[in-house]
Amino acid sequence: MKTITLQTYSAKELKAEHPDSFSKAHEKFQQREYENGLAWGDEMIDSLKKAVELAGYRLRNWELGDTSNRNNHIELDERDCDDLKGKRAIAWLENNLLSKLRDKKGELDPCKLTGYCFDYDIIESLQKSVKGGDTIKEAFRELAEVYAKHADLEWEHQLSEERFIEDSELNEVMFFEDGREV
Repeated sequence: MKTITLQTYSAKELKAEHPDSFSKAHEKFQQREYENGLAWGDEMIDSLKKAVELAGYRLRNWELGDTSNRNNHIELDERDCDDLKGKRAIAWLENNLLSKLRDKKGELDPCKLTGYCFDYDIIESLQKSVKGGDTIKEAFRELAEVYAKHADLEWEHQLSEERFIEDSELNEVMFFEDGREV
């Protein structure tokens, strides 16, 4: 019997010594990630739903994806407050949503929604929208765009070389010279 010794590489080593093979391995990783979906997508949707619910709205229909999705939208049941603007909209947002997210000291804690970092982006967008002159309903509808931009950032990170290397190291994945996993 003959013994054959094969050289194996970490993702970092493969990138340094065999960049073409690293690219093939990274592409395979990206394909798997696309098949698995956006890693934090469910948490982002939960944050958005919780903000809508906490404000007393009911989400009637929605479609959310990254910015390549031209059908991103949020449909809400109509409410008396929909057309509030300016100071009245700011007061409504405070009384119906922000006050529920304040701690005992009165400080705003957006993470009280779900605990996921996207909570902050949602609250910040709503505040900015109503302070910028949007109606309450417009501010909530704009959350579809906020979601899409955040999804783009999440995909960019999830598919990055840095994440591929990190994921490979954490899972102790080794590669052959041609980029195949051991």
